[in-house]
Amino acid sequence: MHIINLGQGLGSLKFGSSREQTIEQLGKPSEKDMFSLSDGEEDDSEAWHYDTLDVSLSFDQENDWKLTSIAISSPDYTLNGISLIGKTKDEVLKVLENGDLGEIEEDEEIAADNPDSCLLYLDEVTLSLWFDEDVLTELQWGPFHNNHEIVWP
Repeated sequence: MHIINLGQGLGSLKFGSSREQTIEQLGKPSEKDMFSLSDGEEDDSEAWHYDTLDVSLSFDQENDWKLTSIAISSPDYTLNGISLIGKTKDEVLKVLENGDLGEIEEDEEIAADNPDSCLLYLDEVTLSLWFDEDVLTELQWGPFHNNHEIVWP
């Protein structure tokens, strides 16, 4: 369960899983939040938080409430056998650059609003990395896309 599989999920938990399938695998979440990504209709999302696992999951209405995003905040999780949470930005960049995961971009708006925070993202593998005071605090990813369409595992 602690292996990050880009485009696929986390361990045996796969993107595209229903909320019921997720409960079968992980049990009930510690907390649920409902929010909307925009003012449009059918744009609701439900976030599930598993405090003991340091995992958050998102299910989107526009994708029939399938699992569309996973976020972790614990060094217990690994990407290609490497624990990234708690590493500095330079350490993480070295790992990512050796992983041939595509172009690494920085969200300049986040950096301008809060100089102690940084968001790096790799669109090719739908990976976002959140840094606070130069230390990776959260890693978030979703299923791969092809021509703006989700490629479910």
